[in-house]
Amino acid sequence: MSNASAPTTLYDVIGLGFGPANIAISGAILDKYSPPATSGGPNGQCAKNILFIEKHPVFKWHPGMLLPGTRMQISFLKDLATLRSPQSPLTFLSYLHSQNRLLPFINRGTFAPSRKEYADYLSWAAQYVQDHGINVRFSEEVIGIKEAANGTVEVISRKVDSGETFSRFAKNLIISPGGVGKLPSVLSVLSPHPRILHSSVYATSIEPILSAALSPSAPDRPLRIAVVGAGQSSSEVLLDLYSRLSNPLATNGRPVELDMIYRKGALKPSDDSPFANEIFDPASTDMMYNLPSQHARKEILREYRNTNYSVVNPRTIDNLYELIYDQRVEDSMAEHRAGSNDRVRVNMKPHTAILSAEDSGSDDLPSIRLTLQHVLNHALAEQTYDAVICGTGYERNGWTNLLSSSDIGKHFGLHASSSPVELLAASEKSVKAPYSPVSDAPKPRNHWPSTHSSEASTPITSPSPSPSLTNSRLLPSTKLYITRNYRLVPADVAEGEKPFAPKVYLQGCAESTHGLSESLLSILGVRSGLVVNDIFEGASA
Repeated sequence: MSNASAPTTLYDVIGLGFGPANIAISGAILDKYSPPATSGGPNGQCAKNILFIEKHPVFKWHPGMLLPGTRMQISFLKDLATLRSPQSPLTFLSYLHSQNRLLPFINRGTFAPSRKEYADYLSWAAQYVQDHGINVRFSEEVIGIKEAANGTVEVISRKVDSGETFSRFAKNLIISPGGVGKLPSVLSVLSPHPRILHSSVYATSIEPILSAALSPSAPDRPLRIAVVGAGQSSSEVLLDLYSRLSNPLATNGRPVELDMIYRKGALKPSDDSPFANEIFDPASTDMMYNLPSQHARKEILREYRNTNYSVVNPRTIDNLYELIYDQRVEDSMAEHRAGSNDRVRVNMKPHTAILSAEDSGSDDLPSIRLTLQHVLNHALAEQTYDAVICGTGYERNGWTNLLSSSDIGKHFGLHASSSPVELLAASEKSVKAPYSPVSDAPKPRNHWPSTHSSEASTPITSPSPSPSLTNSRLLPSTKLYITRNYRLVPADVAEGEKPFAPKVYLQGCAESTHGLSESLLSILGVRSGLVVNDIFEGASA
């Protein structure tokens, strides 16, 4: 890193990524450490020196899933600040007021904004905190973190376009690694593939795929697209594909087959009933964290899984079933209608697993051949698809890759050859392992994974986890500990050794200890307040 620019500032905090989680952190810092607003314009500089580093050139929130007509599944009151401080200028109501839409929003009679409007709110909030003293460096990816002198952390980043590197120092670090779209293992072996998408990039990637697949040189057969998964994202993608392709003019009269492939027997509705929704309350996070064992926490996660995972909003299910029912009506009337072949056909394929996948077609007209198996009767079928879109969840282990590849990881018991990580509550650290740097551990990788905020900007592409982290299910886990306030607990040090001074925080990574809301928007306001108070505990303003 000899070409890294010389540091000019010691930051109180450097945050990796600049998405909703770190925007909420910014708001909590501004509320606590900014001078009062004046009528003449933005506040002065924040009393704390804060920097966030973001790979993407501008803030964007999940542009790949900003589909027409989609709504948020949480109340607007669960915004970046309201549950922490309703008086904060960063609330959704403040945004509406600034846009002269407060009364029209009230007249809508719903607590759920459209996803498009909420994305605009987050962009507004991102700009607000920058205007009020929060520093953000866009178009830089973090390529390394190191232990530095005087109880600080060195963060090394690289400009995406020019390759110029920068070295900065901070007293504290916030890691918001975000979620990386997860493909089924049978499909990931073909990745990257021009016709295999994760739903996180669907809206920004599907148009050129459809244009190429519907070109005059395309095969003389129905256009076939597979949508994999039985959750909200898969259902929304299926409905959007139907809308895009239902006009014969859009497909040049070519028939379209849309197959929804999922292992379950039916799409299951998400449980958003009032009592179930309390699992996302801050009090439930306290309850979850303070349970006596990880086994008890797993039971809670299992019980409430149907509030968030592999489930679909009932309204979306109704819309999809209405489409299927109308298709059945059309089938019954087909003998009396002409030209019924050139409409879109949706095929639900429950109890179906993808047994194998292979690249087929040509460089100009790629396709994917899937071998499908019915999970109950084991019947096999083969089908060739022009595109496969996967709504199959996210991996959230970027933080372990980052720490284990750095010399900071040793302070938490991590190194490059660490076994799978298990995150536990700090209260469970009853058996204290002695601190010992792993001098004979493998050297860190040359490439450091970039980090991004969880619900943040454009869905990201992260380096594949090292084999030691992915192919070691039989190995005992490496245990790391985290406080209620989201701070990683360093390992115990040997006698005479100095403890690791910088505070390192995780956001969006601690579902196993803090509950189902951890990777969602619901608790950003409250969590940001806890983290900020913990960072500056005992420090003067």
